[in-house]
Amino acid sequence: MPPQRKRRAQPDPSDSDSSQTQNPHRQRPRQSNSAEMTDGDGNDEGTSAPSSLDAMVKKMVRMAMACEYARLPIRRTEISAKVLGEQGARQFKTVFEQAQRELREKFGMEMTELPAKEKTTLTQRRAAQRTEKPSSSNKSWVLTTTLPPKYRVPSILTPTKAPSTYVESTYTAIYTFIISVIALNGGTLAEQKLERYLGRVNADQQTPLEKTDKLIQRLCKDGYIVRTKEVDGGEEVIEFMVGPRGKIEVGSGGVAALAREVYGYGPGSKQTRGRNEDEDDDDSGESESLSQIQREDRQQFEVRLRRTLGLPEFREEQTQRNDGDRASDGPRRSSRRAAADESEEDSD
Repeated sequence: MPPQRKRRAQPDPSDSDSSQTQNPHRQRPRQSNSAEMTDGDGNDEGTSAPSSLDAMVKKMVRMAMACEYARLPIRRTEISAKVLGEQGARQFKTVFEQAQRELREKFGMEMTELPAKEKTTLTQRRAAQRTEKPSSSNKSWVLTTTLPPKYRVPSILTPTKAPSTYVESTYTAIYTFIISVIALNGGTLAEQKLERYLGRVNADQQTPLEKTDKLIQRLCKDGYIVRTKEVDGGEEVIEFMVGPRGKIEVGSGGVAALAREVYGYGPGSKQTRGRNEDEDDDDSGESESLSQIQREDRQQFEVRLRRTLGLPEFREEQTQRNDGDRASDGPRRSSRRAAADESEEDSD
């Protein structure tokens, strides 16, 4: 008997219909998941701009603090290259304003624009005349404190501990002294005269930090002073001027505060108080006449100081009221009247 072949069972149309109806139910979760993923991606795309903006703001704040730690200017070109990149090239204003707000609210600092270097030599002046308008890409900033003047005192704004408190305070004292000497000599000082001033404080060859030549180079590199060299009649003339960072960190207010401390007119000095608290009542007439003489001397001193630094005219009541504010602009120094008189005689 020949073997019988089994016929394949015909698929039931109802089963196929049921399988087709079941498959969509099985694929629906996948489709819903994919839909949720697309919705999530869509939301991410919607929030990508603010997140990238926040990232750029944080980068700019970190860059500003790192540059200030190294005493480097915050340059516009470096912000565009390291923070904004190609995609955020047009968002500089927005990123800068938000970074300023973060620095003010959280760190008590802000970015202050550095003044442009003065054109002193004949070559620089000719180059400046050929340039019609200065480019905004050459702008640079430094960090300055936003604390109220009453909090800008040595007990609160102490020298940083990096590399050490001694090194930082000594470096601050040296560049404040050199900037003050340059500013009080009309804004420019010849190299030979600067060496004479440094020799009076035993710093013409060696300073507490390093050799004087290396320290001067460091001050020029950090922007506290500017060294200019020009040939006049076959002779090389080297002069020093106050640099952009020196104008911001010390400025005329810091120079005036240092001069007042040296001459004994700073806040807390006897000449400022007008009368010594230890004096007897019997000498009241003499002390009153002495205080009148001291007021006249102080007024004459303020007139000369303000004329030298180009400050507004002297007003006694305003100076007494703002003594603490101006003294906070620069580091305080003890009164050394004898040394001040010697420097005055030397300048004459």
